[in-house]
Amino acid sequence: MTNFYYTDTNGQKQGLISEQHLRTLAAQGVITPDTPLETEGGHKGLAGQIPGLFDGIKPSFSLPVPHAAQSAVNLFCTNCGNAVSERANACMSCGASPIGHKKFCRYCGVALNPEQVICVKCGASLTGNSGASARGTFHNSTGLVRRFNTYFMVFWIFAVIEAVCSIFLAMAEVTGGIEEDSLLGLIIFPVAIPMIVFEFMLLYQLWKLIPLDIARTTPGKAVGFSFIPVFGFYWWFVAFWGLGKDMNMTLERLGSWKQVNTGLGLAACILSVVDLVFFWLPLVSALVGLAGAITLIFFFKSVKDGGIILLEQGGQ
Repeated sequence: MTNFYYTDTNGQKQGLISEQHLRTLAAQGVITPDTPLETEGGHKGLAGQIPGLFDGIKPSFSLPVPHAAQSAVNLFCTNCGNAVSERANACMSCGASPIGHKKFCRYCGVALNPEQVICVKCGASLTGNSGASARGTFHNSTGLVRRFNTYFMVFWIFAVIEAVCSIFLAMAEVTGGIEEDSLLGLIIFPVAIPMIVFEFMLLYQLWKLIPLDIARTTPGKAVGFSFIPVFGFYWWFVAFWGLGKDMNMTLERLGSWKQVNTGLGLAACILSVVDLVFFWLPLVSALVGLAGAITLIFFFKSVKDGGIILLEQGGQ
């Protein structure tokens, strides 16, 4: 059983006492939830952070209610999630060290993805001033909607161009057209680069809308892990198909009737893998790539629209 030192009202360090003795002092009112504690191992915290210590005790004083709009980030243990004092060097509940931060909405307190820009529970913008109201700061969603539409438009334009060029390139290789092959090869490469860039920029921004308790990955991992050789084949299903499924859960939480077409995400991932497996058959690869590009465009249209609904309904 853990033993503790405690600091009395005169600022003097007292103890060492057992947890049972600590409960007795808590019942007598000697120790309050704000009383500083320290374990034998030097871990510091507050008495109120020990689970169950004040259960059944009716305090003779009123505990201050923290104002939800003070800060978007509170200090919590990254291991067990319990509140931790800023002065603590370890969690009083589980002993984990070092202590980290979790991001919480400054208005409703729901746990958030560290990259999140809006709260899907109350609709508050997390990029505005801390003193502004949830409704007043949501004007930032307008810029995000415009950004989503721009990223998607640039992506699908270059995706269509790249897919058409791939078809002509494959036909040129089959018929032995060397000049056409070289020309189309020079076209495809510069077209594919902006297509991929805007595709993953949009993917990153959409993952930022998924709350922490729903998201199966972070925006950074969703993009970064997709480029890992071989493993990326599996990760595409997490980053794209998983985005559709997590987006639907987020929309349901918000109370929206809209649902993302997750089947398109699954089909796009399968076609992308098949395209790479049959790269040595130019015409087959090009046809599969064309089907994959069209499917991916419609999938991104679906999740982009879902993301916009999250922004707009949250701001109503």
